[in-house]
Amino acid sequence: MLESFNRNQGVIAAVTLIFSLISYFFNKRLSLIILIALFAIILITYITQRGKPKKFNDAQKTAKILFIDDKECQIVTSLSRNNFDVKKINDVASPATDTNVQWANIIFVDYKDVGKKLFGRKEGLGLIAELKRVYGNKKRYIIYSSVQDFGGLVDFEYIRKNASYDEFISLITTELAKL
Repeated sequence: MLESFNRNQGVIAAVTLIFSLISYFFNKRLSLIILIALFAIILITYITQRGKPKKFNDAQKTAKILFIDDKECQIVTSLSRNNFDVKKINDVASPATDTNVQWANIIFVDYKDVGKKLFGRKEGLGLIAELKRVYGNKKRYIIYSSVQDFGGLVDFEYIRKNASYDEFISLITTELAKL
């Protein structure tokens, strides 16, 4: 019996119970005001939470993750094994026309040895800035490096290459919620 009691039925039952209690203890005008306020709170919560992945399973379904790195990435294998839609490429020749970049909604960019041909000494920072210029807020951009900690130095999220799987999942989930 409990298996067939889904989340929507639970919400309906709770709202009905609250409505009954309010109607019983308060006069009609006050009951109506309380019920409208309660309905508004529920509606606002639903609208603000709709479409924002908060859980691991939601992130698995929504994330299209691209790693741009000239070296092998163990995290790509781990994410792939856990049913994430993830790709890895060595570099980007044309940020505006690269099909992998167009496909992705979260892009991890290595700091070193990526983007050298296009951006010289800026390397990955130049590439990530160009991606942001081309695609704006339609995608999320993350610096991915073992070289240094970029916290506070640039306007992009940062994660260490040796971060744990859970740290990557947390960051992916957080970034998806910003889309």
